[in-house]
Amino acid sequence: MNCLSKMFKYLLYLLNLVFLAGGILLIVVGSIILSSLGSLGSFSDTFNARTIPICIIVIGCVIFVISFFGCCGTIRENACCTTIYAIFMFILFGLQLALSIWIFVQNDYFVGKMGELVDAAGKQNDAANGYPMDALQISFKCCGVNSFTDYTVVPSSCCGYTDRSRQCDAAIYSVRAGCRGTFTDFWKSYTDLISWSSLIVALFELGIFVIACCLANAMRKR
Repeated sequence: MNCLSKMFKYLLYLLNLVFLAGGILLIVVGSIILSSLGSLGSFSDTFNARTIPICIIVIGCVIFVISFFGCCGTIRENACCTTIYAIFMFILFGLQLALSIWIFVQNDYFVGKMGELVDAAGKQNDAANGYPMDALQISFKCCGVNSFTDYTVVPSSCCGYTDRSRQCDAAIYSVRAGCRGTFTDFWKSYTDLISWSSLIVALFELGIFVIACCLANAMRKR
């Protein structure tokens, strides 16, 4: 293997390490969002709120596995394995780019749906539905759909209490923002992070694909 091929080999190995870290980042971000939505029960399923974080986690896991085996295959210098790896990388690039564009285009739609989810949770905050508004208020430290003035009697969850019989202190709930604004802001920040991180990872995938093709070609000529 000549000097240029060796350079491609180690560059591909380093890019795979960055790619591996990107996969872990996507898994972590997706898990955080999914964990936050998990307390909403049937409401998050109704509005398909879990779609984005599940897609992120799945792609993050695939990225992690492929990049891990890519690191191993690069070190072993196998032309067939490197070619297969390049093909998978190109497929991942297409999926990642599609995900990034989809989130960019649908961002306002998803944020609007999250606002509707909070509205529905406020109207159906009862035992039959698992008190979704209480779960929101405890998880996001907010109170009411728009503010605490939505309530005649402020519930204990506005103070972060899981015991519904406890009384909530006005000094706590009066300074807490409404859940609609808090929840949609949460989604805006994470969808922006996911969109840009997905785009950056996609560019890494394209770079890895090109280098892997060059390296596989060099291995065949040995």
